[in-house]
Amino acid sequence: MLSDMKRLLVLVAVMYGVTAGIFWVAATNTTVLYPSSDSYSWESVPEANNGGSDNFAITSFATNPKNMRGWIAFPIQEIPNDMWIVNAKLRLRIWHKTTAAEAGDTTGRIYGAYRLTQAWDEYSVNWANQPNYSEEHHATSAVPPGQGGWEGPPLYMDWDITEIVRDWLSGTPNHGVLIRDTQENATVEYSTQFFQHSEKVPDASYYPRLIVTYVSPQAIGIFAAALIVEGLFITFLWRRKRTK
Repeated sequence: MLSDMKRLLVLVAVMYGVTAGIFWVAATNTTVLYPSSDSYSWESVPEANNGGSDNFAITSFATNPKNMRGWIAFPIQEIPNDMWIVNAKLRLRIWHKTTAAEAGDTTGRIYGAYRLTQAWDEYSVNWANQPNYSEEHHATSAVPPGQGGWEGPPLYMDWDITEIVRDWLSGTPNHGVLIRDTQENATVEYSTQFFQHSEKVPDASYYPRLIVTYVSPQAIGIFAAALIVEGLFITFLWRRKRTK
């Protein structure tokens, strides 16, 4: 009996595993979105705008240049509103991290991604008029070790903003996200520069991106039905085995 139970469990695992694998390959879609707008500004020059730059900096410092923040917006219209979002990853490519002896290495600093609640313009946003943001569903990520650069191996930083993208598809206005150090006004300068979406960089591999994986409700329904049918089939086999 125990041997029969083991064989049944193996059969269940194989059938469900194969079904899940086929479903994942056939039903999920992944879309890479590039920014429609990105910019940054610093607290020490509150009316400075940096739209169109090839980089933006996230900085924490209590004195000049003080704190710096960045804003990014992505067009998500190509993702149908009824899709179920499996995962949404915000990815920025690092250009340079502050590593000078008199400053701090940003490795391990925690940067937050926050849903913006107001509209803003790439070529006029600055520290003084920056849009408000919400703490709800915000994501955090630690600055990775290593150094970026124009020619060095790519170094990326990722945030899981799945819940924020789900909010947008549910009808919450999409004004993009704010990126900032979660502990601003540090006594030592910590700064990380990221590449922006600009014709000044070599190619799209440098661009910020939003990587969204999603699946349709119809596909989820088919997957659930397949699991039910397989469950009934396994139950039939088990009962048949027990009656012998």
